[in-house]
Amino acid sequence: MALGYTTYKTPNAIFTIGSDLTGKEGCGVTLTQQGAVAIATATYDTPYGIVTVGGPSEDNVYPGLIGGSSVEFVDMLGCTVQVQVSGTGGIVAGDFVLIDITEPGTYVSQFNVLVSPGDWLWGLALTNCLAGEQCLIRFQPLIAP
Repeated sequence: MALGYTTYKTPNAIFTIGSDLTGKEGCGVTLTQQGAVAIATATYDTPYGIVTVGGPSEDNVYPGLIGGSSVEFVDMLGCTVQVQVSGTGGIVAGDFVLIDITEPGTYVSQFNVLVSPGDWLWGLALTNCLAGEQCLIRFQPLIAP
């Protein structure tokens, strides 16, 4: 799933990143504008994908160009992927997960935060995990009613 000018499994051309993705494996990204992604920082940020291989921009400036195959995402609905869980609390298999605003890009269970209408649930947890660990989810975004 190397990400150069175009992403794997999606028609969107991604050529700019708005935040350093180095060490952000398992974190969620949102489409900030056409052709640009950044770490999701709010529960209402529209899910684009999850970082599987992180990296800096080509010029170490943000927003900056994505270099060669320096960044990879899982962005196809239904894919399973390891995500980074925040320190807010653990996750139980079957919980829906959403972005934790206290630790941008990381995930928290729907039962550990107040979910409001318009928040995005990024997927369904497939494994149990403790706070600060990684959890396997099925990437299947839906908006909270």
